[in-house]
Amino acid sequence: MRLHHGLMSLSERVNGLVEKLLLVAGVAISIILFIQVLARYFGHSLSWSEEIGRYLLVATTFLGATVAYKRAHFIGLAGFGARFGLLFETAVLRGLQVLNLGCFSLIAWYGAIYTVNSWEQTSTAVQMPMSIPISVVPLSAAIFLLHMLADMTKSRQVKP
Repeated sequence: MRLHHGLMSLSERVNGLVEKLLLVAGVAISIILFIQVLARYFGHSLSWSEEIGRYLLVATTFLGATVAYKRAHFIGLAGFGARFGLLFETAVLRGLQVLNLGCFSLIAWYGAIYTVNSWEQTSTAVQMPMSIPISVVPLSAAIFLLHMLADMTKSRQVKP
């Protein structure tokens, strides 16, 4: 039970941080694209704006998926096993959780390797290391793992 409370507390704190980061990224995308529209209206083009906007949009997609999982706002198989009984439903849920753990473990592992290997590559307009935008992949996978482990350690109450 202590493990569950520790994981759940960490999961909640990380989720809160990610939600704040998503707000900042959303505001940044809006400001950057607004400035780009104004610049084009006055006959100039900001070469970096589309690239940074694209990277921020990708980051919000990956990190937003972790928040959706945490809030349970995702497409799932809720109720699929309910007609076969609680035991079957629990087995299906645990099986899916184990498969997801394996999947996101692989994404985190290979994403981290790819992030490290892409340090020498630079982006076109901003000339920043490509490891920075790519790092959102293993980071979001690690956050998914944390949320799933917190869910898996939760004790299930049997309904009478």
